[in-house]
Amino acid sequence: MTCITSSNGQFPPPGGDVRLPTPPGAVRRFWTRHPHLADALVVAIYAVPMALVLVLNLFDAEPAPVREVLLNAAIMLVLAVALYFRRRMPRLVLALTWLSLLTFADYGEVHLIAQLLALYAVAVYSDVRSAWAGYGASVLLAVLAAWLTDNPDEVRWIPVAIQVAIMMLAATLVGINMGNSKRYVVSLLDLAAQLTRERDQQAQLSRISERARIASEMHDVVAHSLSVMVALADGAHAIAPKDIQRSRAAMLDVAATGRRSMTEMRRLLGVLDVGTEPAPRAPQPGIDQLADLVESFRSTGLPVVLERSGRDPANPSVQLTIFRLVQESLTNVLRYADTPTRVVVRLDSTPDTIEVTVSDNGRQHERPNTQSFGRGLIGMQERVAIYGGTFEAGAGVRDGWRVHATMTLDEEVHQFVAEDT
Repeated sequence: MTCITSSNGQFPPPGGDVRLPTPPGAVRRFWTRHPHLADALVVAIYAVPMALVLVLNLFDAEPAPVREVLLNAAIMLVLAVALYFRRRMPRLVLALTWLSLLTFADYGEVHLIAQLLALYAVAVYSDVRSAWAGYGASVLLAVLAAWLTDNPDEVRWIPVAIQVAIMMLAATLVGINMGNSKRYVVSLLDLAAQLTRERDQQAQLSRISERARIASEMHDVVAHSLSVMVALADGAHAIAPKDIQRSRAAMLDVAATGRRSMTEMRRLLGVLDVGTEPAPRAPQPGIDQLADLVESFRSTGLPVVLERSGRDPANPSVQLTIFRLVQESLTNVLRYADTPTRVVVRLDSTPDTIEVTVSDNGRQHERPNTQSFGRGLIGMQERVAIYGGTFEAGAGVRDGWRVHATMTLDEEVHQFVAEDT
C-alpha cells in the first residue's frame, strides 16, 4: 500500500484525496522552459555587482593593490562559472564559494551573494540534510573569517557574523521549502508513473488470462464438434449404399453440430470484437445440458450412459467445469478408444463435494503426443484445481480409460472465482 505525505510531513486529508501543489504560473513556466537562461541570470546577479565593485575600486582615491584586485577577479570568475552548474553539483559549488572568505574584509558583501545562491541551490537540488550541513559550515567559516579580519581596536565581527548567519538562514529556509515542493512533485510524478505501469501490467495480465480462457474454451468446442462431425460423416458414408435415409439423417446431425459449434465460437470470440455492436451473450452450458451432450455422442454410435446421484451444484462455474470435463473426456473416448461397448458418465454429488467419472471399456487407448491432447488434459486439471479438487486420468482397472475428478462445493473456496454468465 502506498502512503503519500506532503512536503511538511503531514498526511493527506481524509477521503484519499492527495493535496496537489498549485500549478505554476506563466513566469514559472517560462523559466522552467528556459533553464539555461535562468542559470545565466543567476550568474549575472552575482557577477555584475562584483565586476562593478572591482572597477569602481580601481578609481577610488585609495585604490586597492593590484594583487588583491586580481585575486578577487579570479575568485569572481571561478564562482560565476560554478554558479552556472549549481543544479548538477550544488555541494561542490557551495564549497567553492568558501574561497570568497579569503577576502571577507574588502569584498565580503558581494561575495556573500554567491554563498547565498549556493546555499539555496544545495537545499533545492540536493537534500535537507546537506542543506543544514552546508549552512552550519558556511556560518562557522564566515564567523571565523570575520573574526580574523576584524580590527583589534574595533569589535565589529559579532554584529557582522549575526547578520551573515541570518541571511544564510533565510536562503537555506527558502531553498528547503522550494526543494521540498519540487521533491513532492517528483514523488507524485513517480507515483503516477508507477500506477500507470501497474495498470498496464494488470491489463496485460488480464488479457493473457482471458486469452488462455478463450483458448481452453475454443479447444473444448472445436475438439468436441469436429470429433462428432467426423464420426457422423464417416457413419453416413458407410451406410449410404444400404440406407440412404439414415445417411441423410446423419448428415443433418453433422450440419446441426456445425451450426452449434459456430454459434458458440462466435460467442467466445465476440468478447474480442472492438466494434460498436455488443457481442451476443448466452448462458454457459451446465449440468442441464449434459443430456443433450451425451445424446450428441450417442448419435455417432458411442454407447454412452449418463448416471447421476445427489443434488446438482448451484454454482454455474462448477456446472460449466463439469460440462467441459465430460465434453473433453467423451471427445477423447470418441477419438482414441478402440471399439468400446460401454461408456459411463457418472456424477456423484454430496453436500460438500462432487465427483465426476468418465470411463470406457475400450480394448486400448493410443495417446498421440500432440499439443491438442496435452492441452485438453492440462485444461481439465486446471479447471478442477480452481475449486480445490483433484484430477486423475489414466488406464482403467481392467481396460479402457478412466477420468476421475473431485471438486469441493464450499462457497468460501469459490468466492475468488468469477462466475461465467
